[in-house]
Amino acid sequence: MFKILISILIAFGSIFSGLYDLARPMPDVNPGGFRVHYTEAKHAYMDVYLPEDTAGTKNVMIAVHGGSWMLGDQTSFAYDAQEAAAHGYIGVTVDYSKILDKETAADMVNELHAAVKSLKDALDARGIKAGKLILYSHSSGSHLALLYAYQHHADSAIPIGFLVALSSPADLTLEAGGKTVLERGRSSLLTALTHENITDRTLKTAKAQAAVHAINPIDLVTSDVPPTLLAHGDDDDVVAFENSVRLCEKLKANGVASELVTYPGEGHFIRFSPIEMRQALMQRVLEWTKVYL
Repeated sequence: MFKILISILIAFGSIFSGLYDLARPMPDVNPGGFRVHYTEAKHAYMDVYLPEDTAGTKNVMIAVHGGSWMLGDQTSFAYDAQEAAAHGYIGVTVDYSKILDKETAADMVNELHAAVKSLKDALDARGIKAGKLILYSHSSGSHLALLYAYQHHADSAIPIGFLVALSSPADLTLEAGGKTVLERGRSSLLTALTHENITDRTLKTAKAQAAVHAINPIDLVTSDVPPTLLAHGDDDDVVAFENSVRLCEKLKANGVASELVTYPGEGHFIRFSPIEMRQALMQRVLEWTKVYL
């Protein structure tokens, strides 16, 4: 397992330069909010940011950070959660266990499931009624958010209104000519995420294919999954733009509302794109709230 993780670190080395805000020590939650340790796992923390008015039913936005399934904590999406609270939502950032904790993708999704239940309980205890849920996520966080929503749309403690998935690895089996970091590190990554021995040869076996299918968002699309708003830079050399293109097409083919916001000439870290692009995406999110919440 050690060799596998080292190979992932090497394969994903180009990602780390864009994750400067994910490796810092975890600060305290801001005044007016609260922190929940939702399971006994060491990374299982949520930070909750409340709007000024908590009367009535309040919709919730949970932000799921990226970091190659290896880095980061919930504070890396603090700004987005604060923005949600400023718009009258309950803004939440969530952390989860990582590959380096020897956790699989299924384990991480189970933690998200527990986090949503714990959030509902924490809000109930404070007399705050949760409405519907927006899942807002980036990169590996989008992979997990998609898995959670597509697998748990029927039993989520807070009903899922829609997802916003940025730079999403929606199809882990996508062939992009070996041009992306994700594709070059695919075998090691899939091995770590499934705990199956995944190589180019073993991937052709029924056992390996079943393991990958279970954590591949595009394979989990049905007509029942929640609406999905995608955003992706068309010059992404970490996770191919085609991931979001294909997912959007499959969602529409299954009658699921979906839209792809393209960032022309932008790479993987569209969270740090020009302010005009980010504001335009937020405007689309707010427009979706009028339809799906």
